Amino acid sequence: MSNLQLKLEAFIEDVNREDGLTLHLFEKITSTLFFLIKCAGIPFVLYLLFQITSW
Repeated sequence: MSNLQLKLEAFIEDVNREDGLTLHLFEKITSTLFFLIKCAGIPFVLYLLFQITSW
């Protein structure tokens, strides 16, 4: 139980740091998701626009 508590305290300390690993991990995840949405979403919206105009 104390091992889990020590890990939890280390995690909370890392979250509270400005340059913590957790913050960098979430930054990388959100950047990757934005890139995927941008690369897949823009062509899909253009495809939908072309389909709508061909009616």
